[in-house]
Amino acid sequence: MNVRMGEIKVSKSPGAKLMAPGLGSCIGLTMYDPVVKAAGLAHVVLPDSSCNNKPNTLPGKYADIAVPNLLEQMRQLGAKKENIITKIAGGSQMFSFEKGSNILNIGMRNTIAVKAALSKEGLHISSSNTGGNKGRTLQIDVLTGNVYVKIIGQQEVEF
Repeated sequence: MNVRMGEIKVSKSPGAKLMAPGLGSCIGLTMYDPVVKAAGLAHVVLPDSSCNNKPNTLPGKYADIAVPNLLEQMRQLGAKKENIITKIAGGSQMFSFEKGSNILNIGMRNTIAVKAALSKEGLHISSSNTGGNKGRTLQIDVLTGNVYVKIIGQQEVEF
């Protein structure tokens, strides 16, 4: 199942795989509860919802709301916070700016914001594959909880 920008998907279907293709500055955030075999994936686009003046219909768009939304959807599948394993990938610096400040580095800001939102919920990242300047695709296997990342021009790896 593809998880597009700003979306969150969760599943307990044993044959399913959740995938966030084409992560650049976006963050793919996975949550997995090995006890109930529930997996979730959020495709986070921006760090902070406070800059948005319009109603947000995408629960995974902003890091500060994506994390609690994904956690709640995992709970609805029977997951318990103390069992959840989280992993992130993405957060690339996709554009080069000559005298750019960090405000233009959305990938780094997304990474920091997702980590902060997870910490606020009492969750810790068990593994990450972030940064650089290449896009990547993230995938989680619902049955096993194995998470794979494929960076453009490289082999897919489990992390």
